[in-house]
Amino acid sequence: MINLEKRELTLSTGQIAWYEYDREGDVLEIIFQRGEATGAIELTESMILRFDWKTNAPLSLSFISFSRLLQQNQYGEVHFQLLTDEWPDEARDKIWTMIQTTPLNEFLKLSSYAPAHAHQIILMTAIKQPNLLAQAA
Repeated sequence: MINLEKRELTLSTGQIAWYEYDREGDVLEIIFQRGEATGAIELTESMILRFDWKTNAPLSLSFISFSRLLQQNQYGEVHFQLLTDEWPDEARDKIWTMIQTTPLNEFLKLSSYAPAHAHQIILMTAIKQPNLLAQAA
C-alpha cells in the first residue's frame, strides 16, 4: 500500500499547485497543472521536470530521495549539479526558460561553480523553499 500525502500550495501568482509525497518511495512531486507530459527531462540526478513540449508549460517537478535532498549540513545550502550536458539541444532553451520563470523559480534557485583549473562552468541548482517542502517529508 502506498502511503501518499497530498496538499495544496498557493504560488506567488495566486495559482494553486499540489504536491504529492510518497513516504515509502521518498518521492515528492509538485504538480503545477494537470495534463499529459509530452516532454520530460532529468534536471539533476534527483530532480525530474515534466512539461508540455508545445506550450513550454511545466506540469510537474519531482524530487527523488526527497528527504535526503533536504538534509541540512554545517556548511550551508546544498547545491545539485544540473545535467545540462545530457539535455537535448532542441530542449535546452525551453528548459532554461522554464527554470527561470514561475512556477519553477519559486522552488529552484540557479547558481554556478567555476573550478580553478577548468574551462567550463558547472551549473547548479538548490531547493529554494526547503522549509515549505519539508512539511511534506
